[in-house]
Amino acid sequence: MATENRTTEERTTSDTSRMSAPRRSSRRARWFILAPLLVLGLGAGAYVGVRWWLYTTQHVSTDDARVKGTLITISSEVAGRLLTLVVEEGQRIDKGAVLAQIQPDEYQAQVALQSAALEAAQSQLDSAEADLALTQTLAEGQIQRSDAVLGTSRSQLAEAEKSVKLEEHRTVANLREKGASVEEARARLTGAKANLDKTFADLERTRQLAKDGVVAAERLDQAVAAHESAVAQHQSAQETLNRALALVQMAQAEGRRVQLSLDQVQTQQNKVRESQALKELAVAERQRIKMKEDVVKNLRAKVKEVEALLGLARMRLAETTISSPINGVVSQTIADAGERVQPGQPIVVINDPHDVWISANIEETHIRKVRPGQPVTITVDAYPQQTFQGKVTQLGAAARSEFALIPAGSASAHFIKVTQRIPVRVSVDNPEGLLKPGMMVEVGIRVK
Repeated sequence: MATENRTTEERTTSDTSRMSAPRRSSRRARWFILAPLLVLGLGAGAYVGVRWWLYTTQHVSTDDARVKGTLITISSEVAGRLLTLVVEEGQRIDKGAVLAQIQPDEYQAQVALQSAALEAAQSQLDSAEADLALTQTLAEGQIQRSDAVLGTSRSQLAEAEKSVKLEEHRTVANLREKGASVEEARARLTGAKANLDKTFADLERTRQLAKDGVVAAERLDQAVAAHESAVAQHQSAQETLNRALALVQMAQAEGRRVQLSLDQVQTQQNKVRESQALKELAVAERQRIKMKEDVVKNLRAKVKEVEALLGLARMRLAETTISSPINGVVSQTIADAGERVQPGQPIVVINDPHDVWISANIEETHIRKVRPGQPVTITVDAYPQQTFQGKVTQLGAAARSEFALIPAGSASAHFIKVTQRIPVRVSVDNPEGLLKPGMMVEVGIRVK
């Protein structure tokens, strides 16, 4: 039994040896094939790894970036029915090209109404200005005339007062002189009368004595001569008194003429007061001028107000024609012809295909390496065989999360630290307009 078992084990061992020999040769052949492939794979991986390592040390990259552009939403400034929509989506347009037309009838009527109101206000203003100019001319002329009349009246009054004063002084002096002459003539007449009475008495005594023969005839002749001389002196004194009284009456008559001159002075004073009143009326007329100036001022303000309303109406009328503010492409049409639009309602969205940039969100752990002016390589899935070049122009002032509806850092008790991203603006050359707003891109910022 033992011999048989040993023989069986030897046979089994011999069969196993014969079977393992082909397996070993097949393993050697497989290693000869896999070893070069493994070496090539390790070499390629090392090459790629080294390139990746070198790229990551020299670049800051991210795929969280997209193309941005200025999308201009063209809205209606006035309410009305949209008559026509001239453009279509994708159509290229020039600056100033008509995009849409709103029904202008209501605004044309407003322009006509304000034009008529402006003409009426301007007519009222012209009439008020002409009335003001005429009133000013008349008032100034009246003031000048009243000044002239007042000056003449005052001059005449001064001359009359001066003349009457001189006349009064002269008349009083003359009257005094003539009164003195009368008194002197009366004194002489009294003396002559006394002498006449004395000579008459002497004559009567002498005659009586002559009859009685007491005195000689010669003495009687002397008494007669003396009496006759006394009579002549008395008559002369009487005539002198009469002449003096006549001169006094003449002087008194001249005094009455002075009273007439005084009456003339009073008349001149009345004329001066009348001229003064006329001047005051002329000066008071200036108050009416002030009132008319206020009217003109108010009308000028009204004209300016109506002009402003007319300008606003014309502006509203011009706004019924909606034009493009830029050269660009129609991105989207929102309203349709025949629809009634309201102020601020979007009608067309346009953009300039050349005015695009890249907004890249860089992790905060790498943002310290980024500086404005660094070159940027941009790739986009839409053009895998094409690379675009750009430049960093601006670094954001806050993380994107700060502008979220629900900012990070809430009052929740659970805190998870999340790497934030800072927006970086990159200018890009897009001469053919291949990059469209909204495209996702990958950017590599060369930092070394």
